[in-house]
Amino acid sequence: MTGVLRRGLLIAMAGLVTSGCFAPQPPMFGDGRSVPTELSRELVPVRPGQDGTWAVILPEAGLFGEGRSVARLRDGERAGWRTELQAEFALTSRQPGEPHSALTHGTTTVLVGGREGRTGPSSVASLDPYRGTVAWRRELPPGTRVSLPQDVSTAVLLTTTCTAKSCRLTGWNIGSGGRLWSRTVPGAVKVLDSCRSDALAPESGLRTYCPPYLVTGDRVGTVGLEDGAVRWEAGLRPPSGTVDRIARYHDRTVTVTAPAEGSCRATVLASGSGSGEGDRGWRHDFVWDQPQAPRDPETGCRWDRRIPLYVGHTMVLPDKDGALVVDPYFGTLRPGRRLAPGEYLVSEGTGRETVRAQGHPDRALSEDSGRSDRPAGLGPGSRTIGRNFWQDGDRLVYVDRGEVLWEGRSDCRAFGQPDKGGTVSYCDGGQLVRLGATHRD
Repeated sequence: MTGVLRRGLLIAMAGLVTSGCFAPQPPMFGDGRSVPTELSRELVPVRPGQDGTWAVILPEAGLFGEGRSVARLRDGERAGWRTELQAEFALTSRQPGEPHSALTHGTTTVLVGGREGRTGPSSVASLDPYRGTVAWRRELPPGTRVSLPQDVSTAVLLTTTCTAKSCRLTGWNIGSGGRLWSRTVPGAVKVLDSCRSDALAPESGLRTYCPPYLVTGDRVGTVGLEDGAVRWEAGLRPPSGTVDRIARYHDRTVTVTAPAEGSCRATVLASGSGSGEGDRGWRHDFVWDQPQAPRDPETGCRWDRRIPLYVGHTMVLPDKDGALVVDPYFGTLRPGRRLAPGEYLVSEGTGRETVRAQGHPDRALSEDSGRSDRPAGLGPGSRTIGRNFWQDGDRLVYVDRGEVLWEGRSDCRAFGQPDKGGTVSYCDGGQLVRLGATHRD
């Protein structure tokens, strides 16, 4: 490069800088220079439930639902509305797919109805996100399960009705409610939703591929959302017992049985893969015991299937001899770490694994993970909401460089909105307050 050309490029780059093409970064929470500032304040569209949150909450769509009320916040050209639901579709359950719950995808909300005398869903209905009216409704036969499995590009409402001899599977278009396909699979005993209700960690980031799984007495396969075709997994035979949860981890399928009544025996089985040291697959049989769970009245075991089996980046097997922490790919093929009886893992929403036990202070799972990210003065039940934001009961704090720069109170579970530039919203009495970052003077 000639000297003249080099000097020309340097002058051009200097011009870009001085002209503002490399503009300063906007204020961001956690940048060391910003503090929270109130951006907006409006009436809470729907009061949350007793747990401080909503059965339906889609902040990016402005949608909130609890009990018989669903509302959408007005935002710019987006119209707001409020709808009162029929009693059959009252939103009282936090378990997606159960009666009186909701399934969501993007701005679409599918309501799962329940009627007195029915143990499962009675019908499904979709809300029009722009008007709040019921766009379509479908009645369901007794014994039907409802799920909304999805991958990056596809979302199909799946209804399954299983008997002792077969399962009837039907795929529905979530936009129109039209039936896409339907098929009966002989010998099938159960269909599991690896995205939500039957996942190992419903709220984790391990959901890039989570198809519905069909289980028979001796085979496991995935259900194609496009046509309902079952693709059986070669060499994978389900363990004895009731397969209760399932997940896909890289190229390995992990199945977990529910604890057996009385003995609390359970099995986790990971299929083989096509590459690497772990191509044999792995298995672990254990007595299920979760110190943080009450005794289940049906099995007599300390078991709560809502407690995730993934914590941070590890898999936790709740063994009576002490929870076993393993890599979900290699499992027992490599040495795991066993916690003391009574100890269990939490991640505080940060991905950092923390060991917790009643009557003992928290400690980091491993020395190289450092101390807990939780700021001093906050209790073990506190959780992160957004970058540097924490909620402990009704106390809300923003901490940067170890200094509390803002503190407030929220009588609902606060939530972040990445699509709004990382803003945080909370409830102040009957008002919903949104906070944004601004540079300190």
